[in-house]
Amino acid sequence: MTVPEQQVQPHARRDALTFCVMGVVCFAITIMLQLSGWSLPTAAYALLYIVSAALFLLGVAKIVEPTVSLSITPETICYHHLRGHWCIAWDTIIRFDVPRTHRGQQLEALPYLGFRLRDFEPVLASISPRLMVHLISEQRHLLAAALRRETIDNNDYSAYFAIPESYQAPSGTVYYGLQALFAVRSQQLRKLLGYDLYVPINALDRPVDEFCLWLQQLQAHRNAHREP
Repeated sequence: MTVPEQQVQPHARRDALTFCVMGVVCFAITIMLQLSGWSLPTAAYALLYIVSAALFLLGVAKIVEPTVSLSITPETICYHHLRGHWCIAWDTIIRFDVPRTHRGQQLEALPYLGFRLRDFEPVLASISPRLMVHLISEQRHLLAAALRRETIDNNDYSAYFAIPESYQAPSGTVYYGLQALFAVRSQQLRKLLGYDLYVPINALDRPVDEFCLWLQQLQAHRNAHREP
């Protein structure tokens, strides 16, 4: 018996219509107040219009996100984003968990789910350029936080943000351009935090610790029912 495909609906899509409605209602109330002659400062009306637009745009941003953020089969885990997707095979996963950094004597969890892989090249071969650009930008603050907390004796981080000319994979294949930059960034994060790929927690449908336990259950079920 095999595990059926599991689809994860992201937390980021929740309350999308609520935000849109709140934006429209806030806009309508502001118009009514202005037309009825309420003596509010111009700055107050401007602020209300800004708030209504922000609420509506936030709702729209949630609506246009993919309805499924992760699809999990007995063979692969795929991450879906508005700008593309990546897929990894279960057999190439070494481990997955919440990445943590040192803050004094304590370990602090970061708002991501990390995957450490045996082979990163299949990701380079399949991920779209648009998603690579997005992840490089999105994870810039993750790299900065890891550098501050894990390399406290280093005051020069310029090498970590330099654009590499190329990247040579363990197989000997040489990558250039955006692929090289994405591979080097993933290599840096692996060295600092222990993982190659990172999924933000707002792409999950439950708290990240519960999600890790659920993935472990799926993995155990998959391994128990693999054909000899």
